[in-house]
This record gives sequence, structure tokens and C-alpha cells, in this order.
Amino acid sequence: MIELQGVSKSYQVGEMTIPVLKNIHLSVKEGEYVSIMGPSGSGKSTLMNILGCLDRPTEGVYRLNGKDVSQEDEVGLAALRNQTIGFIFQQFQLLPRMNAQKNVELPLIYRGFSKKEREKNAQEALQRVGLEDRRHHRPNELSGGQQQRVAIARAIVTEPLILLADEPTGNLDSVASKNILDLFDELHQEGRTIVMITHDAEVAARADRQIVLRDGEIVEYPFSSKERGGRQA
Repeated sequence: MIELQGVSKSYQVGEMTIPVLKNIHLSVKEGEYVSIMGPSGSGKSTLMNILGCLDRPTEGVYRLNGKDVSQEDEVGLAALRNQTIGFIFQQFQLLPRMNAQKNVELPLIYRGFSKKEREKNAQEALQRVGLEDRRHHRPNELSGGQQQRVAIARAIVTEPLILLADEPTGNLDSVASKNILDLFDELHQEGRTIVMITHDAEVAARADRQIVLRDGEIVEYPFSSKERGGRQA
């Protein structure tokens, strides 16, 4: 489903070329739950942006569901994001003036769903994350954990092939973090493909397979929790 071959990314700052990712080879199969771990500055966010079709590699090939992403123009990339990927961010990225229901409906507007379809699907997604009774509340009326669950409902409402989660528990307390990770486990058991970026080893251990990045390179190749004896957070 996800295949990176020799992917590198660098940025030009004045006359300097700053390498961020270096010759990344990575594949993720349909239905896998993979975590990508590394310290700040390791290239995790840049890799997530490339996986999410928000940025392009400087070198190498990225194939998403068999399609060479490098051949897509901006319109094609936007369509790939909307039809294939659900994003979950550390900062939730909810619109403050909209209630939970309207926030979850947003991706469906871009898909051209009718008002009735949007309302029905959004309610079902909120029910899926246990927040149907909070659907008329705005983000500032919800706890951090509830806001993240709204963000997850928004990510799954289009039934994307892949969920990309960038530090999804970074702003949450331990109880809310566990609830979110338990929800990820449920989504994975239902067959969702999940790629999660984190700096937390215990959070990473919840995934079936972990990858470690340092200084823009994979320094530990994918290993399973069982191989490492990783315990569940």
C-alpha cells in the first residue's frame, strides 16, 4: 500500500542545502499498524508530510496504493489526500466556531455529499468514538481527549484506506492517551491501516511494527513488539 524507495528530502536555505531525510526505504502493507519513532529533528514530521502527500521528496519514489505520487499535480495530490488518507494531528486542528458534528462533516463537503448524508455519516462516526451525545458542543466545551476523538471521527468519516497520526497523544494526559490508543487498537482490529508518528517509546510499542528514525535515516529496521518484548502502554 505504501512504498518508499530511496526517498530523500532536503531544503534550500540561502546557499545551503539542508538534508532532512536520507535514502529512506519503507513499505507498509494494507491492514498494518506501524509506528515511526525518533527524537525531535529526526525527520519524523517531514516523512509524515511526504506520506500524506503534503510534500514531495527531493529524490526517490513514493508509491501510494500502486500510484507513483511524484507524477501527480497539485489537483491529483489533493484528490489522493481526500480519497485515501485520514489525518490525525497532535493539535487536533478543529475549527473553533463549529461544533463537533460540523467539524466531522467537513471532509464530506469536499467529497460532494448531500447535507442529509453528511449528517448521517458524521453522527455514525461520532458514535463510533463514543461522542454522539457531545456532537453539538464546540471544541472549547470539550476536554483534550474528547477533542482528539472528534478529530479521529473526522479522519474516519470518509472511510480512508490509511490513517496517518502525528503525535496523537502528545497533548493528552495518561488516561486520555490510553483511551485514544485503545481506540486505535480497535480501528486496527477492524482492518484499518495506521501509521503513527511519535517520540514516545511506550506509545510506539502499541503498534505491531516499529521503525526508528535518527538524523533523517532509519537506524533500526522495522521490528515487531513481540521481537522486542515491547509491553503495551
